[in-house]
Formats: sequence, structure tokens, C-alpha cells
Amino acid sequence: MVKMSSIPTVKLSNGLDMPALGLGSSAQFGGYGHEATVCALKDCGMRLIDTAARYYTEESIGKAIKDSGIPRKDLFVVTKLWFTNMGYESGKKALQASLKALGLEYVDLYLIHWPVCPDGTADPVKCRQETWKAMEESYEAGLCKAIGVSNYEISHYEELKAMKCKVMPQAAQLEFHVMQDPNREIIKYCRDNNIVMMAYSPYAAGKAFALPKVKELAEKYKRTAGQIMLRWIVQHGIVPIPKTAKVERAKENTQIFDFELSKEDMAVLDSIHKESSVKICGAPS
Repeated sequence: MVKMSSIPTVKLSNGLDMPALGLGSSAQFGGYGHEATVCALKDCGMRLIDTAARYYTEESIGKAIKDSGIPRKDLFVVTKLWFTNMGYESGKKALQASLKALGLEYVDLYLIHWPVCPDGTADPVKCRQETWKAMEESYEAGLCKAIGVSNYEISHYEELKAMKCKVMPQAAQLEFHVMQDPNREIIKYCRDNNIVMMAYSPYAAGKAFALPKVKELAEKYKRTAGQIMLRWIVQHGIVPIPKTAKVERAKENTQIFDFELSKEDMAVLDSIHKESSVKICGAPS
């Protein structure tokens, strides 16, 4: 059995502690495995589980939580609102549906998955603002301990400020890996606005494993390429949420808090995007 990992936490703007590493659960491309999820929770110290209505894994996550035996209060469960349910009433109903699927009374973090509205929406800005109002009310009702967004650009955050929202997003998910600029404007914006970032696609959908610089550092630190990339993300102050269906990978992912990349090696990884750049995810339609 792998040694239980001690995963530190980061603090959201409302004071809520969130684990600094999570487990993704998108079933796409084999990204969910029940045994691996239970192992990550029960044997590896993983406490943050990320899902979404669109992943079709909420019921599976609920079962994995039960099978792990980990008390609900010790977990940090994240799920997301899909764009077809954007809107005030539909947004609220979507959260209730997610809670039912998960078998939970609340989630720790609820996110708008994409800043996209259903086809035929007359006023997308108003749609996003009304959806956020529903999110705020769900937060006030205790159905989610924190609220945030995913894939938002600066203009979308500014829409929230324009509506004089009660609560700014406390967390944001975005694509973040070594094949993208770690200092792009949206990263700076989130930091300036005290929005904790979470990194999906931390391996660039597997493309980054073949990068020579990543392989060289893995050999230097006696770690796997995956651990090097996750550690790089953590040292940027961002919470990685890698997905895996493999037990061994689930164990490996948690073992990144007992070493540190040097300033020079961080700079090496920071520069990869200048030679090898890729964007994995695009907006749904």
C-alpha cells in the first residue's frame, strides 16, 4: 500500500479550505475508474473530487464516496452546471439534479462549466448574469459552500462586476499545462481578483508526456513525468485536477508534495510553450 499522502490546502476568498490537488472524473477518453477513485480516497489521502453534469459520472462519484467510507465532512466535492441549463430557474434545477445524482445534501464548490448559453438565447449576457444570481442564491441557501466558474475570459468576469454581484467567483477552472503560457492575462486577472484557479488537462491530454524537457526533469528528480508536471502547476499556486482510471496513477498523483522544483527548472518548464504550444479544449456548441 502506498504511503498516505498529506495534501495541503488553499484558502478560498470566503475562508473555505480547498485541497491543493484533486481527482478529475470525466469519463471521456477513459478518465474515470471506480477502483482508482475509491483507492485515491481511501488509501492515498485524496479529498477533492471533481465531476460535472456533463461528465455523466455524478452517480458513480456518489457510489465511490460511499464505498470509500470517508466521512462527507472530510471531502471536497466539485460539480458543474452544463450550458444547456444556463438560466435562473434551469440553473437551480440543475443543481438539485446534481445533488440527487451524487446522493449529497450539498457540494463544496459549484461551477458554471462554460460561459455559453443555449442556442437561441436572445441576450447571452443577461443569461449568464441570471445564472450567476441563481448560483449566489444556492450559495446563500447552503446548497454549495462556494461558487465559481470554468473557462471564463476576463470579459465574462467583468459582466459579473457590471451586475454588482454579491459574490465574485471564489474559484475558477481553466486549461493549464506546460504547453501554455503560465503568465497569460487570465492567470494574472484571477490572481488580482483573489480567485483560486484549478487546472484541468494538466498533461495537455497526454501530449506533454513526450516533451524532452519534461522527461529530462523526471530523470533528474527521480519522479515520473506526470509528477513533474503536477508539481509545476502546484508551484504556480494552481490546483491540478488530473483524471485517471488507473490505480497506480491515482497513487502516483498524490506523491508530489515531498519535493520541490528549483527556480531554474520552473523557468525551463515555463518556457516550453514558446516552442510547443497547444490548446486542448474549445467551447461546446
